[in-house]
Amino acid sequence: MPIYEYRCETCGETNEFLVFGTEDGLKCKKCNGEALTKLMSAPNISVAGGSSLPGCGSSFPGSGMGGCGGSPDMCGNPGGCCGM
Repeated sequence: MPIYEYRCETCGETNEFLVFGTEDGLKCKKCNGEALTKLMSAPNISVAGGSSLPGCGSSFPGSGMGGCGGSPDMCGNPGGCCGM
């Protein structure tokens, strides 16, 4: 089931929704506004066996198996890209 992120044009809040086919009726969870813009986001994928990418430690970034995943606070942690 796809989870999509939307930004409310009324209050600026970012909302996540599980969309089953139609996007009709989505409302901001903070202000109840209906002016939502779908955001582009990186896919959330897992790689079996901890496959590695060149230049990013011992695992796929953002997979929960090490790597920095673009998060600066991960620098220096084992397997983090920045701590290499």
